[in-house]
Amino acid sequence: MKNPPFYIEELVSPLRRILFLFILTISLGYGFGLRYLYLTTEANPTSLQENYLGNEADVDAEVMKFEKTEKSLLTFLHDHLFALGILQLIISFLLFCSKIPSKIKSFLVFEPFISLLVTFTGIYILWLGVEELKYIIMISGFLFHLTFMVNLVVLGVKFARK
Repeated sequence: MKNPPFYIEELVSPLRRILFLFILTISLGYGFGLRYLYLTTEANPTSLQENYLGNEADVDAEVMKFEKTEKSLLTFLHDHLFALGILQLIISFLLFCSKIPSKIKSFLVFEPFISLLVTFTGIYILWLGVEELKYIIMISGFLFHLTFMVNLVVLGVKFARK
């Protein structure tokens, strides 16, 4: 990776504070989103599948879930891909302009985009009926969440330092 035009560690203090507050705000919003994700999918492949395909056939289900319509699914996918894609672009740019080892930087910059594409494309294909994808969706989603949170922590620490 080539050297960036500037390093975030060398930014003036007021700008670093603004960026720290941005990262803190994103982290809080992301935390609420993760909590919602856990409440709707219980972090397991079967609940994830039921969240999109419904569970009307399960007479013993505690909570009845209905299959998402294509319109609601496309709205969900559109909103998540645009919002997370833009946030990841900003975070990747900030990471690119940081003083961290090149190989780690490359992984943290590019992996979340790959995971986003696999996860949300997988959700659509799952909805089309390829139920085996629920495991790949869980793995790619977990990888995205892990790298996204690591990115937020790395940037938060860099902006909080004097």
